[in-house]
Amino acid sequence: MNWQIFFSTFLLIFFAELGDKTQLAVMAQSAGASSKWIVFLAGSAALILATAIGVLAGDLISRFMPDMRVIKFCGGIMFLIFGVLMLLDLCRKTEPEVFQAYPMTQGSDWMSRHVIQHAAVFEAVAAKRYQELAAGEKNSRRREIYEWLAKEENTHLNAMKSGMLVSDKDDEIVMTEAIIGDMPPIKKLFLKGGDDESSSRQQILDVIEGEKAQVQFYKALATHCKIPRLSDAFAALAVAEGRHVEKLQDLLD
Repeated sequence: MNWQIFFSTFLLIFFAELGDKTQLAVMAQSAGASSKWIVFLAGSAALILATAIGVLAGDLISRFMPDMRVIKFCGGIMFLIFGVLMLLDLCRKTEPEVFQAYPMTQGSDWMSRHVIQHAAVFEAVAAKRYQELAAGEKNSRRREIYEWLAKEENTHLNAMKSGMLVSDKDDEIVMTEAIIGDMPPIKKLFLKGGDDESSSRQQILDVIEGEKAQVQFYKALATHCKIPRLSDAFAALAVAEGRHVEKLQDLLD
């Protein structure tokens, strides 16, 4: 075996996939799946198949285009094109891509794993936002509350990743029009907290709006969910997010 080719290929693919859409998609599936091994095996099989297709395609190209300089030049151009397209795609998106994979439309038929998947996304966004606010906050009291809120949101996120809130296959939650009607607008579920030039008060008001939307989201699920253990979990999350609102409102006083 040519170990130089092996390790160079391994490192190239490994670092290319870090933070790529494929890894983000696997993270999203893992966050909402009860069995992590199934996600791992399915993702590995998909990558093996995609790699096999790439190897066969490369072999065909080398037969019709034997000059390696031309192949490398074309490959470099393709990488540049894909890079530009990814940057343009990133600039156009205002919401996490994982959420957009399952848009909340009237009459959608999400199952519970999709609901938790989406909840995990905006919990992660909230945790990151609070960490950013804590890092840039000079007032010790506000900084301590932001750090506490970041810890709380990470606790919720870890609970979802551990599968604690994921139902079995037979316990699916169908997102009826009644549930969707009680849901807040999607954009309100993602904490923004203003930009760096916003006043501290405006940042607090912005994150309060997002927290209230999360309370509404979990209350809607708790009210309409027919699975007792999931309904209780959603109700507990609604109470927890309500405490976040109270903490933030205290900062306004």
